[in-house]
Amino acid sequence: MIQPKKTPLAIVLSSAFALYSGAALADHGSLGFGIGTASPIITQPGVTLPTNMWAVGTITQFSSFNSASDQKLLDLQNGPNPDVHSVSTYLQPSIFAAYGLTDDLTFGVKVPYVFRTGVRSPAEIDLDNPDARSVNTLGDPNGFGDVSIFTQYRFFHTADNLNHVALTLGLKTPTGQTALTNNQGTNFETHHQPGSGSWNPSAGISYTRVMGSFSFDTNAMYTIATRGAQGTYLGDNIGYNIALSYAFGAPARNAFFSASNNAPWTAVLEFNGERQAQQRTAGVGYDANSGGNTIYVSPGVRYSGGKNWNTALSIGTPIVQDLNGYQTPAEYRITYRFVVAF
Repeated sequence: MIQPKKTPLAIVLSSAFALYSGAALADHGSLGFGIGTASPIITQPGVTLPTNMWAVGTITQFSSFNSASDQKLLDLQNGPNPDVHSVSTYLQPSIFAAYGLTDDLTFGVKVPYVFRTGVRSPAEIDLDNPDARSVNTLGDPNGFGDVSIFTQYRFFHTADNLNHVALTLGLKTPTGQTALTNNQGTNFETHHQPGSGSWNPSAGISYTRVMGSFSFDTNAMYTIATRGAQGTYLGDNIGYNIALSYAFGAPARNAFFSASNNAPWTAVLEFNGERQAQQRTAGVGYDANSGGNTIYVSPGVRYSGGKNWNTALSIGTPIVQDLNGYQTPAEYRITYRFVVAF
């Protein structure tokens, strides 16, 4: 097999698997890891870093939600699943670093910070005055999220260097904040905390096919949610993605090495899915307003400003939101990244 050249890459860090999720499926950043150059923005490609190369940068995800009115929350409180919440926005900027241990093995770490706004829920009903009902503005639980580590092993690539298959293993550590209190003086529920308090291992596979100016990528990643803060299991998760990328002005190029990458602009179209199991709490049971399936269509663009850096922007719109019970529906999601390689 042809081994990759050790020329500088226009490295891309992409999002592929959910680190954790909660009652509102899409209000947690689906941020994972993937290294490649002619790769998509969210789907994880099957390409690893060359030996002794570093990639560092930032990746940020912002989600906006169609938050429920006070009246809707009060109406839901009268339904079969009264423990309902609404959230307005979710923002997760992260810094990361990845290193090529060998041409086929990459190791990395990511440190996120979480901003969540507009968390609201109906106040408990006063049995002495059941008509005096209100909605509590719980606040904005912001803080450091859980640090994640990962490794990606490319175990197959063809002699023409156009097909790549890699295995990714990850571990989210219980390092984020889990004891933030709301405006009522009690702890936010675990799915609204910046951290989960749990060790969540992940495993997945990714495939890349280079086709001249085009690149096809797909991946799937499964995450196991162990017991976390407040005895909560946030639910296992599977992320699945398909992407097609097109590099303008480069009809015959090696899509992964900057020495032959003469196309600074790349257009990307992705379909990004996430299936989340219901969360449960020890001694309480399953949360009926949790879990489900969401699929985004996410067009985006990447600009490579040189051999050692690039930036990318993706705007996703949900086309499927098959969620259990009531969870604040997503309106749109923006993913941005900036990466430097050396």
